[in-house]
Amino acid sequence: MVTAEEAQGPGADGTAKWRAALETTGLILLAAVAFSVVGGMVNAIFSPHTSGWRKLTFLGFNVVSIWHVAVLAVAVGLVLALRVSFAPDARGAGTARLALLGAGIVGAVIALIALLAAIGVIGESEFPELTVPEKIGEIMQFLAGGAVAVATGLLALRGLRLLPARVRPTPQVAPAAPAAPAAQTAAPGSPGWAADPFGRHQWRYWDGTRWTEQVADGSTQSTDPPS
Repeated sequence: MVTAEEAQGPGADGTAKWRAALETTGLILLAAVAFSVVGGMVNAIFSPHTSGWRKLTFLGFNVVSIWHVAVLAVAVGLVLALRVSFAPDARGAGTARLALLGAGIVGAVIALIALLAAIGVIGESEFPELTVPEKIGEIMQFLAGGAVAVATGLLALRGLRLLPARVRPTPQVAPAAPAAPAAQTAAPGSPGWAADPFGRHQWRYWDGTRWTEQVADGSTQSTDPPS
């Protein structure tokens, strides 16, 4: 018999085996980026003896760094590589969903900081020796990093389609009332519902050889061992 992994081609079995561990690794990398981003923001905001414009520039240098954007892309790429080539299934879906949603949030934060840092460079006058080409270069770096972060975040959110939808429990529907047989106290010949010979319920099920614990009162079924 061909398994689902074999039907999806070579490498599917190995992917199924390592998927949970690799996606957890991607989630850990993403958490490290988020932790570092928060630290960079705190460091920039509380820099002493600096103007507001300069603090915005520090935000860009601390947050829109190449390693933040690169690790963000690696984390998203790792999850997508484990999902794109194979049919959706629920293995590790919770971790993958958290990683992709987190990547979208981190990408949006980096992009916002990139925009603020570009504004900070434009308004900065603390270092008048900073030439216009240098300012343009810094703005280009920030905007490029923010653009990559946006693209990665959007790709992560798009990748949520590769995950199976969460299974929601269906509400229990009360069973239909058993068909009303002719009232009888003697054991019927064939399996079916009959009047409860013990008198405790409306119906009791006869399995063909004995009275069972399955009982019914109207549309409500329950169990009551026969005495």
